[in-house]
Amino acid sequence: MSDAKQETRRTLAEKVSISRALRLSVPPEARPAPVNRRDWLRQKKEQLQAARAAARQRRELLRAEILSAVQDIAREERTAARLEAERLKAEARTAQTYAREDARAAAKFERGQPARSTSRRKTLSKEKRKLVSYDDLLRMRG
Repeated sequence: MSDAKQETRRTLAEKVSISRALRLSVPPEARPAPVNRRDWLRQKKEQLQAARAAARQRRELLRAEILSAVQDIAREERTAARLEAERLKAEARTAQTYAREDARAAAKFERGQPARSTSRRKTLSKEKRKLVSYDDLLRMRG
């Protein structure tokens, strides 16, 4: 046998002896019960299924939380829009009231002012007749 093969066997034997020593260092009541491969696979499969079910449940809970938050946000936005519309309506009403009051005050002020003298048409006395043309004026001066 070559040295490499013997070295491999020796390291393998050392590993086995170390493993056995470790196993024996643990008291028998603390050692896990030996399981066959089929039982181990079944156990792993059940663990995976349980983990998948838990993850699915967490996802559903998160989805429900997100939908609830979205509904809350939509409700808040609708409330804010309604309040904004009410505020704008109130502002328009106030502006309309102020405009009406301003118009009333202006009318009252106008009524309080002395009446404006309307320009009367100048009438000529009966003996004077109205000049019709420039020629007539020159003739009269003349």
